[in-house]
Amino acid sequence: MIMIKLHHYAQDKFTGFTAEKQLKAILELLTTLEKNITDAEYVNNIVSEVLLCLTWLKPPLQTELDVLNGLMDSFAPHDLLKIIAPIINTYKPNHADDEIDILRFDGLNPSQQDAKAPFPLTVILDNLRSAYNVGSIFRTAECVQAEKLILCGITPYPPNPKLSKTAMQTIDRLNWQYLHETEEAISLLKYNNIPVVALETTSDAISLFDYNVTQPVGLILGNEALGIEEKILKQADIVLSIPVLGWKNSLNVCNAFAVAAYWLSGISEMVK
Repeated sequence: MIMIKLHHYAQDKFTGFTAEKQLKAILELLTTLEKNITDAEYVNNIVSEVLLCLTWLKPPLQTELDVLNGLMDSFAPHDLLKIIAPIINTYKPNHADDEIDILRFDGLNPSQQDAKAPFPLTVILDNLRSAYNVGSIFRTAECVQAEKLILCGITPYPPNPKLSKTAMQTIDRLNWQYLHETEEAISLLKYNNIPVVALETTSDAISLFDYNVTQPVGLILGNEALGIEEKILKQADIVLSIPVLGWKNSLNVCNAFAVAAYWLSGISEMVK
């Protein structure tokens, strides 16, 4: 949670603001509310402050933001979000979605805390560009209890604030290392008799779902725009692809990894 110190405005100070500054103050409260929307006590304080400030708004803003008076009727997180999100999107169109953290209930399922995937994955990231994508892959890898992440080439690695943002507190829960060359990561796995598969859309790739997993595997993911280098593909034991039905021939690397991770780790069979 992002527990930002809450502004408490005095009436004379707030009414002295210009309409533009009043709107900015309300939006700061709303974005803080969104970031902490699952903390009941904090939400109660923010909502109370918003409702108080609404009574002091200049007339044009009172009309424009009248919908926010609905905040007094419910403190349920989803109901609050339905009210505040349209306002934020209207007046703060550049508000980044990656700023929204959802951490509720993490670690509260003790019956699964010691569970292990039947076939733990070692994930090789071959020159990924986006720290946000790498962070998202960390998060998914932790969900399937991946054996290890090996970050190669230009792939961002911790510590990195953008990576940490989407990794959502999973970096310290995973075994990872950085290697300058992807070939080194592949050699390391093959030395330990771990088969290496590449996830890529090539003419000779077989469907991910036709690949019979019988042991832990290494999975190579490639650059968002260029895919996996040809010389790296040649070192993989097999190339797998995810079947698609649409015009686009592939998924975003994070989504593709999520699909592949659940199939290759055997978790999809565990939960049947």
